[in-house]
Order: sequence, then structure tokens, then C-alpha cells
Amino acid sequence: MKIRKIETKDLRYLSELYISVFSIPPWNEYWECDWAEERLTWIFNSQSSCGYLATINGEIVGAILGHFIPFKGAKGFEILEFFVSRKYQKQGIGSKLLYRLEYELKANGYNFIILLTAKDSEAEYFYLRKDYQINEKLELLNKEF
Repeated sequence: MKIRKIETKDLRYLSELYISVFSIPPWNEYWECDWAEERLTWIFNSQSSCGYLATINGEIVGAILGHFIPFKGAKGFEILEFFVSRKYQKQGIGSKLLYRLEYELKANGYNFIILLTAKDSEAEYFYLRKDYQINEKLELLNKEF
């Protein structure tokens, strides 16, 4: 397995992988390729973005990406998307992608990472095993139109 920075040329394939991951349980979301590509391209092009992908024998099998967020004089990073092909989950790829991102952020003076994920999901348990904590002071609210 190899890990490298995401490049513009990767975004279309990442969009297809994104859809394949999030269209099945536990997410069961409906995505069109243009929507996924728009989202990933926006994140990739956002100010101070950073993202890595994993390949096995040249095949892209996972990715993590997000962007810098300042907070009270500290350097933070928000993970906006993180996904691994269902075929390759539970093989350490996600752990290696997260470790690479954390390593690079620490080396560049970042102080913290934040993210959103589904409650009581495999994703939440993954992060908890990696020493992430649930912030009891914050709650996600939304309003649909």
C-alpha cells in the first residue's frame, strides 16, 4: 500500500469511490457522481486544504481530506471526508491514512483536529479507538428547507 497527496486528476475516481462507500450501510445515502465530485473538488480547492489517498497495486482504495480552521489563535484541522473501499475496510488502511494526516499536521504546528461522524457507528468507534473524544459541550443542529 502507498499513501500520497491527493491531486486534481484523482477527484473523478475519488468521487466514484465515495459513492460506492456511502451508498451502502451504515450510511445508505443517495449520491450522484457530479454531486460527489463537486463536494470533493470544493474541499480540495478550499483554503489550506490537505488530503491523502491510499493505493494498492495502483488502485485508489481510500482517502482523507479536509481543511485548516483557525480557533482562538490555535491551528485546527477539520476532517470533512474520510472513506475506504468496502472491499479494503478493516485492513488498517483507514488507520494509516489517519496517522499520515495527523503526522503531517503535527509537523506543521497544528494543535487539534475536529470532525463529524454518525453516532454509535463503526466510524465513531474507529475514532474513539484512535484517542478522539466525544465533545459533550457541542451538539450538531441543522435545519432543512
